[in-house]
Amino acid sequence: MKKTSLFIILILSTASFAQTEADSINQIVDSLFILATTKNINYQDQVQPAKEALGEMRETAVPRLVEKMDTQDARSMHALVAIFKLIGRSAVPYIVDALDEKDPFKRRLAARALGDMKDSTAVDGLLNFTGDPDYRIRAGTVVALGKIGDPRGINAAMNALNDDDYLVRLNAATALSMFADPATIDILINALSDSYYGVRYKAAHALGNIGEQSVAPIKSALSSSESKTAFYLVIEIAGNLKDKKLIKPLSEILKSDDPLARAFVVEALDKFESNKAKKTLRKLQDKETHPFVVGKLAGIKSE
Repeated sequence: MKKTSLFIILILSTASFAQTEADSINQIVDSLFILATTKNINYQDQVQPAKEALGEMRETAVPRLVEKMDTQDARSMHALVAIFKLIGRSAVPYIVDALDEKDPFKRRLAARALGDMKDSTAVDGLLNFTGDPDYRIRAGTVVALGKIGDPRGINAAMNALNDDDYLVRLNAATALSMFADPATIDILINALSDSYYGVRYKAAHALGNIGEQSVAPIKSALSSSESKTAFYLVIEIAGNLKDKKLIKPLSEILKSDDPLARAFVVEALDKFESNKAKKTLRKLQDKETHPFVVGKLAGIKSE
């Protein structure tokens, strides 16, 4: 065991007076957890050592810790996740089992912990709850799958992007941005028209994360997007991708009667390290009259 304070050593030693081995373990876990979550300024230097001591107990401490997962206290939730990360894989089966308990707070914390632990052995368990009646569990499990990054979670995240609840769709788009899988490009482009702005922006972020393989679909979307909201986001994505093949279709939009579209194109082209893009912007400066677009042109990077 790593070096701990005399106070923690005292906790460990006095537990031997408990009536049974289980009582002894529970007493140790309870005492250390109180210290790991204390708000008392006099014991702040013992918070991390207490967490580490619980981590060193490994699977022995897990059942008692899982009992504490029904907490609604943010400090306790944060401490439990941190301790489970220290314990590692041996805690995963117990936490997966907690996904199936009745207490909603325990279930949500279980999904959060499994995501932060990023252990692939949790994937099958999480997949069992991506269609849960509770939207918070659907949302929590799908984003946990994204954090873990195992390809087995991709289809579940794609399906969740069509969920009736906006929070589930938001977490699905967040998960897909973590997976960054080219197979998700089409559904992410469709999500750029989602009714909830957070889903739209996370989908745009996901397409940017995918990178080069998004270029051709984004190029096509620059001339075929029916939704204006989606169209503006496609322009922004094209600028973030900074692929030279996108300069020409972006430049064509500068002929549009839509000043917002032209303004977004100015911002997009300004991200390119390309003489062609800079030349296009200089030409626009000579003829643009709309004050919003003129303002965007005034803010472009100097050569």
